[in-house]
Amino acid sequence: MLILFILILKFTKTKFMSHVSVSNMHKKYILLLLMAMFNMIHLSAETLSYTVFKGSDKIGKINISRTTKNNQTVYFFESNVKLRVILSIEVYDRMKVIFKGNQMVQADLYRTLNGKVKVNNSAIWNGKHYDLKNTDNESDILSTPIHLTTANLYYNEPSNVAAVFSEKFQKMIPIAHTGDKKYTLKLPNGNRTTYSYANGVCNMVEADTDWATLRFVRDLK
Repeated sequence: MLILFILILKFTKTKFMSHVSVSNMHKKYILLLLMAMFNMIHLSAETLSYTVFKGSDKIGKINISRTTKNNQTVYFFESNVKLRVILSIEVYDRMKVIFKGNQMVQADLYRTLNGKVKVNNSAIWNGKHYDLKNTDNESDILSTPIHLTTANLYYNEPSNVAAVFSEKFQKMIPIAHTGDKKYTLKLPNGNRTTYSYANGVCNMVEADTDWATLRFVRDLK
């Protein structure tokens, strides 16, 4: 694609273009347009969406994107779930995880419950270790480079993986193969989350929460 861009750029400077009645300003617009097209070619985005169920009731949506540009990959996760367990509960999640190469360099998780902040975590690689900060503004460090987080689990089946980083608990969590293309995280709070796969992509998540067991079912286009 780079070669194609260079050839097009050279073409705009040929004698052919000199015979076309185009002002210098218009030529600049053409070059800017070509550069924008070049950047779009090198920006690859993959999106997934899931419907959240409590039993047979649809209670929310999850939208996830994975965008790659040059050597950087960004995962963005956003969800909104509304359910009623005695009282009405609305949970909003927003997560952003950045990788450079195969190493995580930043992870941010923000969660509200009925509008009140419940989780506001960050993990940033400083070249030597991760600086961790949680909702209570408490700090910690994690020295081991992270190559897999829960964000990856939607796009990649974790075959032969022993643990993944939890953006919520800010630690490595063991993951076990518990069935045909099924993998389960046993969380520190006693809950479990099971991921099921088809063709290497997560097609369903069964998640224990503090309020109910939920299912995230992939929307197939």
